[in-house]
Amino acid sequence: VFYSSIMANSCRKLIFNIYVVFYCSAVIMPQICICSQFTSSPIDQFNKDPKAFPVATNGEIFPWHELRLPTVVIPLHYDLLIHPNLTSLDFVASEKIEVLVRDATQFIILHSKDLEILNASLQSEEDVRYKKPGENLTVLSYPAHQQIALLVPEKLRAHLRYSVAIDFQAKLADGFEGFYKSTYRTLGGETRTIAVTDFEPTEARMAFPCFDEPLFKANFSIKIRRESRHIALSNMPKVKTIELEGGLLEDHFETTVRMSTYLVAYIVCDFTSVSGTASSGVKVSIYASPDKWSQTHYALEASVKLLDFYENYFDIHYPLPKLGRFKFIIVIIFRTCFDLIPLYM
Repeated sequence: VFYSSIMANSCRKLIFNIYVVFYCSAVIMPQICICSQFTSSPIDQFNKDPKAFPVATNGEIFPWHELRLPTVVIPLHYDLLIHPNLTSLDFVASEKIEVLVRDATQFIILHSKDLEILNASLQSEEDVRYKKPGENLTVLSYPAHQQIALLVPEKLRAHLRYSVAIDFQAKLADGFEGFYKSTYRTLGGETRTIAVTDFEPTEARMAFPCFDEPLFKANFSIKIRRESRHIALSNMPKVKTIELEGGLLEDHFETTVRMSTYLVAYIVCDFTSVSGTASSGVKVSIYASPDKWSQTHYALEASVKLLDFYENYFDIHYPLPKLGRFKFIIVIIFRTCFDLIPLYM
């Protein structure tokens, strides 16, 4: 009996030791390996071996060599202003990104694809508080990774917030990605142009410089300038419209929930809509070209029923006040899953 007890204890110890080894190998070691990748800051890596880094379009060394963005700087809030021109088929825009610096760094890496950066500047929290002008930043571009680097005059301090302002412009894209032009034909044979976004999975960088990875979630405040013959739609309800010189209008939308860049959406078009209300009180709207407006009612009825069904099925209340769907064009802004923040007016 004593011998059997010793053998049993030995077996238990052996099993326990095997379990400990397995746990360390499967759980602890990968985390140590992952953390070890960030033991040295991007600045240290760059200073240690600058020859290992790529060359920017202007011939200077680009300070980041990974396909994924560094996590030393993270976005908190985007303030985005877009002005598309549906005649010249281009757009001008500006943005302010509030960022948090996790570790001291002398550059900020963003995604940007086919955008012409006009200028970039940086303000600290103190500069913003006392309304001091921002410091101009040097912008380097590395198209192979669709990245730009903003070089700051002085090292950014850890655990502080900064505001990055960027002015840029680009052509409306020809395909169906990013911020692109789309057309439809009226019953009279006239071809009309609208401007549409489709950022999933990684095409927000074609519309504005951003941290275009799902990890980097932030809030978005969007403003859109347009002609009076058009309407503008975005993720959230419209707060107000301001009249500008030259007959232009500027629509301001509510700040979004915290979300990834691929969920940002906005459209400038001349569509009309029909609206209804789900049982939970969410307003549902269907948008279509004026000639197709009479065909939107079935889509509205189906959309309201679908929203009611999935709210009941998942026992999750739809988190936003309105839902908009486009019909009879390429892009449908509606998903039965709740991972997409739909279009709002």
